Amino acid sequence: MSGARASGAGIDAGGDPTGRALARLEAAVERLADAAARPRPEAVAGEGVSRAAVAAIADRLDETIARLRAALGEDQ
Repeated sequence: MSGARASGAGIDAGGDPTGRALARLEAAVERLADAAARPRPEAVAGEGVSRAAVAAIADRLDETIARLRAALGEDQ
């Protein structure tokens, strides 16, 4: 991850609270993308994240994205 992306340089946050929030969101998404791209060690039977936990995380992310779109006034 580049330092510019991590600091939210893709968005001019200035003194705008919405811009700062968008910059933090952009940096968080970049960190998630980096983590997802890293090689994973082979899982040992019985270890890892359950499908239910993954589904719960996906649901929370979908809800968060919907709230963000509503706050920004975007059509879904």
